[in-house]
Order: sequence, then structure tokens, then C-alpha cells
Amino acid sequence: MRSLRLRLIAFAAIAIAVALGAAWHVMGGLFGYLTEQRMAITLIHEGNALIAATTIGADGRPHVDMAGLDARTRRRASGLYWEMATPGGGASSPSLAGATLSTRPLDKVSVVAGWRKSEIAGPYETDLVLVERSTRIGNVAVSVRLGQDDEPIDRARATFGHDMGLFLLALGMALSLAAWLQVELGLRPLRRVRRELAAMERNPAQRLSDDHPHEIEGLVRAINALADARSEDVARARRRAADLAHALKTPLAALGAQSRAARSSGARAAADAIDDILAAAAAALESELARARAAASHAGVGAGVTCPATLIEGLFAVLERTERGMDLVFDLDAPADWRIAIDPDSFAEILGNLLDNAARHARRMVRVRGTLRDDRIVFTVDDDGSGIAADERSQALRRGVRLDESGSGHGLGLAIVADLVEATGGAVTLEDAPQRGLRVVLGWPAALLCPEPPKSPVDPSR
Repeated sequence: MRSLRLRLIAFAAIAIAVALGAAWHVMGGLFGYLTEQRMAITLIHEGNALIAATTIGADGRPHVDMAGLDARTRRRASGLYWEMATPGGGASSPSLAGATLSTRPLDKVSVVAGWRKSEIAGPYETDLVLVERSTRIGNVAVSVRLGQDDEPIDRARATFGHDMGLFLLALGMALSLAAWLQVELGLRPLRRVRRELAAMERNPAQRLSDDHPHEIEGLVRAINALADARSEDVARARRRAADLAHALKTPLAALGAQSRAARSSGARAAADAIDDILAAAAAALESELARARAAASHAGVGAGVTCPATLIEGLFAVLERTERGMDLVFDLDAPADWRIAIDPDSFAEILGNLLDNAARHARRMVRVRGTLRDDRIVFTVDDDGSGIAADERSQALRRGVRLDESGSGHGLGLAIVADLVEATGGAVTLEDAPQRGLRVVLGWPAALLCPEPPKSPVDPSR
């Protein structure tokens, strides 16, 4: 059982069932004991009345006035019996009909109010609760014994057990419900941790809050420390990749100079070969740097909040100053107040690559739209260029596919975009644009949409 909630509820239910089962057995035994004691006390009262109604005749035999005694003693096999014995003879209740009470107890003998109590086998195939004592009537020693059928005790015990079982069953259900509620309330802090972890997954720069119960403070600190260490490791790797890129720029620039020198001296074939090698090296370097930036985005390095409309307007302003962008119309339709929990650098690189590709292939227009669709933030980037054939789109988005391998001018840029979008929790698809060009659809969970921060109050004195 991997669910902590189900485990706690199951253990609580088992403990409740065991406790209530034990209570049922103990209370049933206690009820039987108390009922038996009550019957013994009733028999003792009847025995005292019997002694009071007895006289000793001249022959030494006891004579009993039955008028004041329980009427059951006058009916044969009624379940209530008595017998008396003196040195001169004995007497017994008509209910015995000549039978005698056994002198061999079935269980241990106890003393109740001066009388000895035990259980014996009855004369008519039933067990009896027996009380007996020795006393004197006048100067004659008398032994008095009274017994009553214990079947009423068995019936009362069965009825009590049934009713008590129903009560304990209802109590068990109530206690199980209380245990479930206790577990739910007790695990509420863990559900909060789960929500905060989900928020960390959407925006890795976030951390678990500090106001958690003492029992899980160590876990919270460990998770935050692990996230910090991971971010530091990725940031360090990103810096090393940047250092490597800068270190390689000088040799690549030197090779470029050698290529130009070779070309100017007439060695065009060698210059072309060097240029091809430089292009391949530059493309591989840029691809790996993009992967490093994608990993950093996924780890939350530099994560923050981006205002898409402002960022895209800035990218439009840059593209409009390029030679190709001067001839294009750039159109943006996205809410100006949107704030998305995505690293601004990553978002800028995603839209920068897409807009650069769109501008290079568009004929007259590049359009960006931002909408909410089915609980997702959706951006579409359209151009009216030649587009990408449907059977080549998956190839264009494949990891590591270079421009000259994709068969389309959108190869490397789209692969880098796909990595970055995936790293920030989104997805990319390629479709036909309404203007017969390419439409790139970017989608992220709507949970990344941040609420607008409260505005600062304005001082009326200013």
C-alpha cells in the first residue's frame, strides 16, 4: 500500500475494530457476571424468606409455610427450586417433584452476603445458579439450598450482545469517520507541500514556504536546499558553456581570417572548405549552447516573470530596423497585462528565434496572437512565406537537426525553440498559417499566468 493516507486510515480502522471487538467480549462477560450476581441476590432474598417461613417440628423435621414464597416453587420444573436438611430430616420445593439438587458445583464457589454461590447441573437438563448456607432455626442446625435456572441469564446475555454489537458497530463507523477526518486534517500540510512542489515544477525559481509544521520542516529545508544546489550546478554548467563559447570564438575568428586570406590569394576551394567547416562548427556550437540554455530554464536559473506584450514589441522594434524587416508589417494581438512565470531570457530566445525565422521567410507580414484556450496560454506566430511541408514538420522540430539536414529554412531555429518551450513546461506544434505560410503554435499551462500585482496607493498630497 503506497498511499500514506490509505495506510493510516486502514491501521486506524483495524485498531478500532480490534478495540471494539475486545470491548464487546469484555462487556458481554461483565454483563453476564452482573446478571448472575443479581440472580444470586434475588435467591438470597428468597432464601431468607424461606428460613423465616420454616419451623422445626417435634420430630426434628422442617415445616415450611409456602404462602409467602415465590409461586414458581410450587410448579413442577418451574426453574426455581429449594431444599432444606436437618439432622431429623429434610424438605424440598414442590417444583423439584422429588428430585434433589446436585452437591457438585460446576465452577468455583464464591460467597455473597454470607451465602455460598456456585453453578450446578440442574435436575431437568439445565444449569442452575445455586446459593446455600447453614443456619440454625431454634436450636436445630439447618442447611438451606436454593437454585434457579440460568437460562434467563443466557437470553439476557444474547440480547445484550446483539444490541451492544449494533451500538459498537455504529460507534466503530463514527470512530472510523473521525479517524478519516483526523488523517485528512493531519495530511493537509503535505497536500500543501505537493501544491508548492507543483508550483516549483511550473516555475523552478520558486521555493517551498517556511511556515510548515515542525515535523516536516527538515523535509522542506532539504527540498529547498536540493533545488538551490541543482540551480547552482546548472548555473555553473551554463557559465562553463558560455566560457567555452567565448574561448572558441577566437580560434573560429582566426580560421575565418585564414579563409579570407586564402580566398584573396586565389585558393577558393580551400577557402570554401574552411567556410563549410566553420559553418558546421558554429551551428553545432550554437545548438549545444541552446541546449544548455534550455536545461538552465528547466532548472529555474534566472527564472522570473515575463510580460509577453512588452517583450514582443521590443523584438518587433529590433526586426523593423533590419534590412529584411523594413519591408514587413509586424502585428501583435496579446493582452498587455499578461505576466507569465517564464524566464524572460528564455521567452525572448523562443520568440526571437521564431520571429527571426518568420521575418526571413515572410513576404509581407508577420503576426503574433496570444489567447487563452482550454486552460492553456497559446501564442501563434504566423508568416505568409512558403511554409514547411506537412511531412517535414516533425523533422524540423527534432532535437539536433541542423538547418541543412531539415530540408527547410526553419530547421535549427525551430529545434532550439522546441527544446526551450519543452524546458519551460510547454509544447510546440506546426500548422498551416491562414496566409499560406507557416503557423507556429506555442502552448503553456494557464497556471503559469500570474495575477496582476496590486497597484501601489497614490499619495494624494503629490
